[in-house]
Amino acid sequence: MLYILLSILLFSFNNILWKKNLEKLPVTFLVAYRAFFTSTIALFLFFYFHNETPVGYQLIIRITSGSIFGVIGLFSMLSVIQKVSLQWLGIYNLLGIVFTSLYLCFFEKVTFTQSIFGLILILIGFVFFIYNNKETHIKINKKQHGLLLLMTVSFSISSLIHWKNLTSDIPPLLIISNQEIVVFIFAFIFTFFKHKTINISEVCKNYFLRVILMALIIFLALFFSFLGLKITNPIVSSVLFLASPLTTILLSTLIFREQLTVKNGLAIFIIASGAFILHYYTV
Repeated sequence: MLYILLSILLFSFNNILWKKNLEKLPVTFLVAYRAFFTSTIALFLFFYFHNETPVGYQLIIRITSGSIFGVIGLFSMLSVIQKVSLQWLGIYNLLGIVFTSLYLCFFEKVTFTQSIFGLILILIGFVFFIYNNKETHIKINKKQHGLLLLMTVSFSISSLIHWKNLTSDIPPLLIISNQEIVVFIFAFIFTFFKHKTINISEVCKNYFLRVILMALIIFLALFFSFLGLKITNPIVSSVLFLASPLTTILLSTLIFREQLTVKNGLAIFIIASGAFILHYYTV
């Protein structure tokens, strides 16, 4: 579980960097630029540490299927993230946990009796956070509901496929490199057709160091998340990642000196308590 917690902190720090430095450029271009470096790092390390690992056609198909669902979820999320309240992302994340739980209970026969109390505490803490920070003035239409539902199903399927791949002893570095290559291809195509006027050479030069930093952070976040997913299961991983918005708040408080409300602090405490219980029963 420590791997997942490290991953959550890294993803949250990446959110801070995104907000701080990368607000003026098209999201798809930034995703493509970052994915290029992340995939390069992952491929280099894979060939360095796993150069004797056989990589066949069927193996690539298995990994790529999970990566494609992850990309569908990513771009579904990016399509609505600037237009809807973040509470909706949280609500649909909860829906994703239900979807994953039903699959694992009925098809994988996974039991959660020992860690159920920790899971419930984390869910209560996150629901409390959503209720506290809801923005009722931001409405959501049917198309946005559809995109969020597509995001939820896609991320859940991707998580399940990668979990099965990891438990089959497929190196996490191979999965990360495959996923980031797929992300790069899709993001590059979207950028090419939607933002033809962008000066790629100038932007790449101006944002090189910032994107390199983001690529390193995302690589470590993905690596730790896959290590954690391999030794736990998608439900534990999904529930823990609900803490991501809260760790983002904590980092914002430290970096931007934003005020942390008492209720948000209570929500963080509830989730931290649940994470501790979860860790106690899964180590």
